[in-house]
Amino acid sequence: MLLAIDARNRSVTVGLKEGDAWLAIRRLGSAQDRTADEYALLLSAVREAAPSPGLAVDTAWISSVVPGLTQRLVEAVASAFGMAASVIAPGVKTGVKIRTDLPSEVGSDLVCVAAAARELVKGACIVVDFGAAIAFSAINGLGEFLGAAIAPGIDAAQAALRSTAAQIPEVRLETPKMVIGRNTTASIQAGIILGYSGLVAHLVSLMREELGSSLGGSGGASSVEVIGTGDAIGRGILQSCGYPRFVPDLALDGIALIASRAGSEAARREQ
Repeated sequence: MLLAIDARNRSVTVGLKEGDAWLAIRRLGSAQDRTADEYALLLSAVREAAPSPGLAVDTAWISSVVPGLTQRLVEAVASAFGMAASVIAPGVKTGVKIRTDLPSEVGSDLVCVAAAARELVKGACIVVDFGAAIAFSAINGLGEFLGAAIAPGIDAAQAALRSTAAQIPEVRLETPKMVIGRNTTASIQAGIILGYSGLVAHLVSLMREELGSSLGGSGGASSVEVIGTGDAIGRGILQSCGYPRFVPDLALDGIALIASRAGSEAARREQ
């Protein structure tokens, strides 16, 4: 059974996969002062709560964009399951060719979602990943990662607004009925949710045009698919822009795909 860990700035997502099925997916808080021992206990709890108690974790892979957390997670896996975890980092064969100016600076989260999206779409696509930041990844028809656009995440925008405007309260972010807010809560919802809908729609449109013009075929921008991933607010924003395809845990799918490829490669070397 595969243990896949996707570590981000705000959360750590843990998945247990056997064959083609995810047996469990859990989201843990990414506390800066949480120790390796604490993560080991949490990982063990996820395993114990998952179905099929007879299955053992025999492979572990980690994607982490939080350098200070990576080693703690490696130690936690060793403590909880007695094995060494593989970390997706420069030098690891992921199946994704990176065509940027500095490939080594591309986060493993972007690589993982690119790998999974390419497997789903089999062609040029854009992945919109909603998290602490919103990352728009461009993948061409060959499955190569061409680059990205990155904007502050929705929660980050709300936090920035509260920190710079003394009378702005924290509000529940949901789509308002009107763009002209009649109270503070509705005004903030309109500015952030509807404003971010415009940001997402505009960046996706521009990126589809750039990708479409490079394809050389007749499809152009219309042949570039869009896939969303991340939190539920992001799903609603992307759907409002006319892009309904959304896979919440696309990064975990990418980790599983990379792990599978690595396993196949290791088996070939042993033959």
